[in-house]
Amino acid sequence: MWFGKKRNPEEHRYYLLPGQGRSNRRKHRLQLVAAIIAGSIFAAIIGTIMWFMNGPR
Repeated sequence: MWFGKKRNPEEHRYYLLPGQGRSNRRKHRLQLVAAIIAGSIFAAIIGTIMWFMNGPR
């Protein structure tokens, strides 16, 4: 069949699973950056506390 609709329109249908959209990738990247920043700040605070506790007396 050369003209009209394709034989099986279901053949070219696909579904995105939750978490595969463009906006979700952007949200995941933002959460990753926020987690890295928060982890760095927390590690710096803990490191500073340990440094003061183990400093020379």
